[in-house]
Amino acid sequence: IFALAIVGRVAQIQFLEGEKWKAKAETQTTSFVTIEAARGNIFASDGSLLATSKPIYEVRWDAAVPSLKDEYFNENVGQLSRQLSGLFNDKSATAYKRELTKARLNKSQYFLIKRKVDYKQLKKLREFEIFNLGRYKGGLIIHQGNKRAKPFKQLAARTIGYDRENYSVGLEGAYSEQLSGVVGKRLMQKIAGGNLKPLNDVNEVEPEDGSDLITTIDINIQDVAEHALLTQLEKHEAHHGCAVLMEVETGNIKAIANLTLQESGSYAETYNYA
Repeated sequence: IFALAIVGRVAQIQFLEGEKWKAKAETQTTSFVTIEAARGNIFASDGSLLATSKPIYEVRWDAAVPSLKDEYFNENVGQLSRQLSGLFNDKSATAYKRELTKARLNKSQYFLIKRKVDYKQLKKLREFEIFNLGRYKGGLIIHQGNKRAKPFKQLAARTIGYDRENYSVGLEGAYSEQLSGVVGKRLMQKIAGGNLKPLNDVNEVEPEDGSDLITTIDINIQDVAEHALLTQLEKHEAHHGCAVLMEVETGNIKAIANLTLQESGSYAETYNYA
């Protein structure tokens, strides 16, 4: 009888309650996720920024946070929807309200509000109704990432270069190890839909920012060199050209300009002929 009871319980768990326990196990799976460090800046010789890491944020919402009461949510969801619509201008307040209400009914723990939010937008968003209660009372979840930016746009763009997973060029590629820093770690929990939700507000291992790089590039001379090169290329209808300007006494490279004719008829820094 005892053996039959065990077999019966095994069958019940396996076949009748299998999906329930499988779903629960999946939502309770935790793992460490790598957090990228802030990449170091690249400077011109006078301290002007040639490349920098611009913080960019992903905003999510835990609609099932226990301390957020239904009465408070229902009173303020309309105002929050209008505020979100006015901030992002991507959908109507009605659409936002419908989505937030649905997330609340479904008890979504990781509802996506917006990707690629800049710091100014985030600062305003923190003051919105419900979200101004913070993480544990209002359910606001914020993930910070970093986006590489060139303040001078195309000026010396190819010399500055970029660092991608399978292809790296220029200063970004040559000094990638020094610029990259040391990654951190955060404990995340797998929830419904395959998403990962942070278990703590703080990281288990904090990332260490990368080192800065100071170059010999003179941004004013770089500007003059590119314009001079562009003038000659347009004059002779050339496909491409390059110019390197060196300070003879020191050997310091003050400017590198590379321009290639594009299909649109304009010139851009796309290949390092120098």
